[in-house]
Amino acid sequence: MAKMEAHGKREDESSQRRRVRDAEPLVVGGLDLRDLRAEWMDGVKQQGNTAALHALVQYPTGLIDGATKDQQERMLKHAVRFMNEFHGGDAVFAARLDRDEKGRHAVDVFMMPRHEFRYKDGRTQKRAAVSKHTKAEAQRRYGQQDRRAQGSALQDAWFEYMRDEMNLDVLPPEKKKATAKDRVEPEELALRKDRQKLQNNARKLLRADQLARKRNQEQAARNAAEANRLAEQRSEAAPALAAAEELAKRQGDSQGAERLKGLRERLKRSQGHSTAVRAPRTAPIAQKASLAVDAAFKAIEGDER
Repeated sequence: MAKMEAHGKREDESSQRRRVRDAEPLVVGGLDLRDLRAEWMDGVKQQGNTAALHALVQYPTGLIDGATKDQQERMLKHAVRFMNEFHGGDAVFAARLDRDEKGRHAVDVFMMPRHEFRYKDGRTQKRAAVSKHTKAEAQRRYGQQDRRAQGSALQDAWFEYMRDEMNLDVLPPEKKKATAKDRVEPEELALRKDRQKLQNNARKLLRADQLARKRNQEQAARNAAEANRLAEQRSEAAPALAAAEELAKRQGDSQGAERLKGLRERLKRSQGHSTAVRAPRTAPIAQKASLAVDAAFKAIEGDER
């Protein structure tokens, strides 16, 4: 109780680490848990040695925004009402919703369920027992009273309350296959989330790198194919340019012969370059060579006629 009280008053280290804003908590009863518990248990006979029950009532973050004070007060009120009714109607002596932490969807509820015990002679006595009502509910729902059945009964009842009393579109709780404890501290949960985020980012970067490599390989293949195509065009154009040049000389067209000679030399120089020739730079040469070849063929046909 002392540790829980110090945490609620923000007097411990973990509560200081979790603070992200200056906002006072919403409380029922107060923050002096030991005094409240003592007052609650005054004149009550306790069965067992448990100081109190501490329940963390978690709301679904996707269904309640939780950013406004009205929503927070509503969550606090319903958490207290549910826990009180589930534990017999006389159970809660304090509750708190922390508003200075990153998450504002959990309510801490502190309880010591009380009930009226009646002797055979008609006398009554106020008693307190932490598991009396949870065992009865587990027996009613599942026909057994072990701790797992008690936890399942509480989860199912909370689901039904949110669905029926709060009109939230909640999904039924999934039954745990393992019995190991799954409650972790917020700091550990934050570390797990950060670790998962880093792993997800690493996967995204790896996928992006793989896609980039694939695109580069595909582009290299296209460049190689284009270079081969241009090389074939040059190899076909060179003899035609030479024939057209000779024909122009025989016809006395010195200017045409010089132009064809210049094209042939340029084509020859380009053939000495690496095969990885970019299409935009070689395309004009190939186009001129193609035009020269077409002109050469036309000249040859006219000479044969």
